[in-house]
Amino acid sequence: MDINEYTFSNLFGKHTSEDGSEFEISCVEIPIIQRDYAQGRTSDKVNRVRGRFLDTIYNALTNHKKLTLDFVYGEITEGKLIPLDGQQRLTTLFLLHWYAAQKEGIDPSDYQFLKGFSYYTRPSSRDFCKELVEFTSDDSKPSLSEIIINQPWFQYHWLSDPTINSMLVMLDAISKRFSTLENIWGALVNEQLITFYFLPIDKMGMSDELYIKMNSRGKPLTEFEHFKAEFETLVAQQDEKMSNSFNKKFDLDWTDMLFPYRGGNKIIDDEFMRYFFFISDILCYRQGIPLEKDEFRLAEKLYGKGNSRSKENLSFLESSFDCWCHLDIDAFFEKHFSLMQYESGKTKIFQDDRNLFKQCCDNYGEYEGRNRKFPLNVTLLLFAILIYRQNIDSISEEDFQKRVRIVRNLIWNSQYEIRADGQRNNMPKLLEETKTIMLSGEIPMTETSGSYGYNKLQKEEEVLKIEWLKKNEEYRDELNHLEDYDLLFGCISIVGLDNPELFGRFRELFNNCDKMLISKALLCIGDYSQTTSENWQGENWQLGTENKSTWRELFHPTNRRNGFDNTKKTLNTLLSTSNSFDNTLLNNIINGYLTNPDTKKTWRYYFVKYPQMLSESYGMYFTYNDGDYHTLKMNALQKNGKTWNVFLIALYYVLNEKYELGDYAYQGDKMYITDNLQLDCDQNEYIVYHKDDDTSEWFPIPQEGEGIDEEDRVEMGVEIVNKLTE
Repeated sequence: MDINEYTFSNLFGKHTSEDGSEFEISCVEIPIIQRDYAQGRTSDKVNRVRGRFLDTIYNALTNHKKLTLDFVYGEITEGKLIPLDGQQRLTTLFLLHWYAAQKEGIDPSDYQFLKGFSYYTRPSSRDFCKELVEFTSDDSKPSLSEIIINQPWFQYHWLSDPTINSMLVMLDAISKRFSTLENIWGALVNEQLITFYFLPIDKMGMSDELYIKMNSRGKPLTEFEHFKAEFETLVAQQDEKMSNSFNKKFDLDWTDMLFPYRGGNKIIDDEFMRYFFFISDILCYRQGIPLEKDEFRLAEKLYGKGNSRSKENLSFLESSFDCWCHLDIDAFFEKHFSLMQYESGKTKIFQDDRNLFKQCCDNYGEYEGRNRKFPLNVTLLLFAILIYRQNIDSISEEDFQKRVRIVRNLIWNSQYEIRADGQRNNMPKLLEETKTIMLSGEIPMTETSGSYGYNKLQKEEEVLKIEWLKKNEEYRDELNHLEDYDLLFGCISIVGLDNPELFGRFRELFNNCDKMLISKALLCIGDYSQTTSENWQGENWQLGTENKSTWRELFHPTNRRNGFDNTKKTLNTLLSTSNSFDNTLLNNIINGYLTNPDTKKTWRYYFVKYPQMLSESYGMYFTYNDGDYHTLKMNALQKNGKTWNVFLIALYYVLNEKYELGDYAYQGDKMYITDNLQLDCDQNEYIVYHKDDDTSEWFPIPQEGEGIDEEDRVEMGVEIVNKLTE
């Protein structure tokens, strides 16, 4: 493939390819299928891009530093070059050469090549280019466009041509920026400081694909080509060899690598910039540099001369792109990661798309409301994978699979630790720990500056797993399978490592059995609840329900609740009762508990016997602390925020919903028997309120001990209501 470097002026003429064949370019014609010239549009975004692009050229000419403006692709037919990509840059160079010739009084015979540039998008654009080259300006007025518009050859209806309007705006911008610069023509034509690579697509044998790949017709002006020009200047300031390498990789290796992930606009500009921000943000986190949303300022901060680590950062950036090249990226993620089902030898990532690289190119830096579309936890996981790809010669595939699983486990169990906001920015520590784990397999446990990085409890669990597997390698797949269960997300503390035969039983229990029956069976064994926090009246506590989230909360010690050890003990006792589990087994446990004469009528008895007490979604309750038997005064926190006394709920359903149940917050948490009679259930008694005479009746519930009823208080409540309504 012949790839030659040209200036705008020497593009015109005869050339010899590397294979010895000759070709000639006598004119450059922007074809009808191309979009209008866009660098002269007047939106805020284009104004900023135009200014930066001209600044980049100005600095190159001023400092006599060569600037390469990327690749131009096109086909040559009978001496006519028809660009398929590069139209915008070529048009700007055409205008800059014309301005330099006018400003410095260059003899018209020296810029005859400008007549070879024309637009065929519209006849008016073509005619304007022809007239402009024939015109000689003294540039005596501040507005070059005003001079041109006032010429007799300028037709008023041309102002409706978007390309001509953009050219006029660009000429004014060029005039303003370059008015004080001397010898522009010499720098452009003689020193040949502004160049680009030209690639004839007929040499590639893939013109249709290349057109789709590189043409940006119809898409609003992006900042990509201007960013590349400015970025290449930054790189050139550091290392000319590195600059040449970056320049070619932008349009060859990296473009080929990103091409399968191009968006609906058929180009990879946005995808490239999202991944660029991902890598650059990681560098900012690790070096304590505030994040920057403007790509130009970000590039200057990280890769400019002002950063003492700029070359190191450039090497990391280059490696971060290179490591995905010449790789079937989809196949890589398919090989190592699973989605919602466990697959032996893979790590489950609990997402809809396992290709995190593609997700990054699609979503990094984007938001859905206030939520990141590519969140911090996924950022850390992709960084772990990136470290492996960059060090693939020193990290075996087997070690990668083990280590990335550890990182996955830590990420999913460090929801309180993964922060990147203000004073709680923990990303530098998290990234450093991730790198250490991926490179060495060691889990850092040392506290640094008040931070443990990933959750300390989960790190301790991962260390235990590593040591345990050294003696129990035959259980690795079973352990991995347990980690990947969707109620655990990598944390297996609720089962533990002491009894590996329970790993499969846990999965079978929650796969095969109704979760409400599991909750009841656990209550038959013991108090497995966990307290979440205290309130002004007592404690908030939780049980598992049909909602999976309630079990996830109970099974993760990183949620900082009291009672985890009791939950673990009760669950392991249940798992030890049988080699297999189904609803029949659980119903037998429940029926045996309820019919056992030794069963005490504690609060657990009522939750097992009356299913409505466990029917709400979140499994959250609170208790009062007044009196010795506060555990019997419980209110269910419903999804809509309303609360009811759980014993009145049970009574309400046993009575076939005949009576209204008052909400605690709004109606006093009582059962309305009639307009005159209201029923309440207190610690060890029912209270009947007579509204007509403002009196009350008390019906004591016999107690045989602290928090233990002698009679079933729900059945007793039925009798009371029946008497009241006879």
